[in-house]
Amino acid sequence: MKLVKANKLFDIFYGVNLDLNKLEEVDPKERNAIRYIGRSEKNNGITAFVLKDKKYTPNPSMTISVAAGGSVMSCFLQEDEYYSGRDLFYLKPKIKMNRNVLLYYCLALNMHKFKFSYGRQANKSLENLLIPDISEIPKFVHENEFLNKKLDDTDKFIKIMLTEHKIANCYKRLDQIFDLVNGVSSSQVVVQPKRNSDNLVPYVRPFKWQSTSYAGFVDKYLLKKDKFFQAETLYVSTDGAGSHTYSYVSVEEFVPNSNVIVLLPKNNMSLETKLLYAAYITANRFKFSYGRKPKGERLAELLLPVL
Repeated sequence: MKLVKANKLFDIFYGVNLDLNKLEEVDPKERNAIRYIGRSEKNNGITAFVLKDKKYTPNPSMTISVAAGGSVMSCFLQEDEYYSGRDLFYLKPKIKMNRNVLLYYCLALNMHKFKFSYGRQANKSLENLLIPDISEIPKFVHENEFLNKKLDDTDKFIKIMLTEHKIANCYKRLDQIFDLVNGVSSSQVVVQPKRNSDNLVPYVRPFKWQSTSYAGFVDKYLLKKDKFFQAETLYVSTDGAGSHTYSYVSVEEFVPNSNVIVLLPKNNMSLETKLLYAAYITANRFKFSYGRKPKGERLAELLLPVL
């Protein structure tokens, strides 16, 4: 896959940077209401609706808002003009892009979220983040059936791609793309609260945030080699009401617990492709509500695009 820096495809600007406390919040149906986008990962980044003020030039429509702080790398397509708060950038395409392509790039940019754990911000590095070149956009993204759908956020776009758009040869079952490896039960390891030896690696549990998914540390040399995994390994949580189906790519060696499944590609796969698959898998969370867990056949049968 050909990758390019974000600034090759987008002009990157710092948003209007307004303090919400100094604006007048209004009902969304108010005639002069305008969206206020903050550093949130929810509701398409919308934290309020405020009264439009002629003193402030809003960020343009059909741009991608990117949080450089707070919920770092939360990226959303904004189809209408909007105000924004601090540490909020917007990306304006240098070439013509339709809604589907812009949503695809929201997803591609969001895949860099794991790089900004532990308080790191994306202010200086945003323009250099690698994303797929426009020539690499999958065929199904361009399909006409999507172009007339009014979508509120990236998640809905992904759900449509994964559940409605099943073109022959464009999708495969998850277990046709990956080998699934079960994690290690806590009864088989001694978990240390601190890493006080080079032999100790993170013992990963299900959690919504990768940065807080470490349950402790275990000695990798007390386990079989096929039970600890290298950096840049894809894995998915299979349990937990608030954490199931979240999928990440590891940033260091680790041992998964019994509620984490490791996904090993059957063919060579780049880091960027693994990150994209992590997002596609996470987008399937809606399928496992009401106690249904993404385990066994339920996980294996997930349909994923062939990248």
